[in-house]
Amino acid sequence: MTTLDDDRLLVDPSTVSPWPIAIRYGLISALIACIYTLISNMSGLTAGAFGLMASTLSGLVVFAIGIAMIVIPVKHHRDKELGGYITIGRVILIGMVVTAISMLLSNVFNYVYMNFIDPGFLDTMMAQMEESMGSIIPEEQMDEFLLNMQENFEPMTMLKNGLMMGTVFGLIVSGIIGLIMKKDPPRA
Repeated sequence: MTTLDDDRLLVDPSTVSPWPIAIRYGLISALIACIYTLISNMSGLTAGAFGLMASTLSGLVVFAIGIAMIVIPVKHHRDKELGGYITIGRVILIGMVVTAISMLLSNVFNYVYMNFIDPGFLDTMMAQMEESMGSIIPEEQMDEFLLNMQENFEPMTMLKNGLMMGTVFGLIVSGIIGLIMKKDPPRA
């Protein structure tokens, strides 16, 4: 059997750039994140209007979307562009680029949303948060809790925290995905 008969052709990875697939899926991921954020904000899900369980479920959905937005381009790149083989380093590169683009653009969207589309969003969210957390947090600690929440939702703090958390998320998840999906080409 020759290489021409094999579905998995040996492709030189240096001839295939990971950038187009990573950028494409970073933009797709950002678009999905922005749409999900818009729906969550407008429905009250972000502010905890449906309770702690719904907010937790929403967080898990975001986490699953984040994982899928790394797995899908890695699988496509490995199977369609690299002949079925990929290194862990390339997986991490794709995952980090997807995550960085997605986090940057979704944070810009959050800034625009909170400052121009719905400037009263933060006040509404804080009121709903105070109402939903009133039974969990003692009254004497509520003011401190709300002050900390408000500080976390300042535009620059959100951008900084979002990029930091996105970087950590992208690195850890890409590393795990890389360990699972990597496949080294056979040695000649």
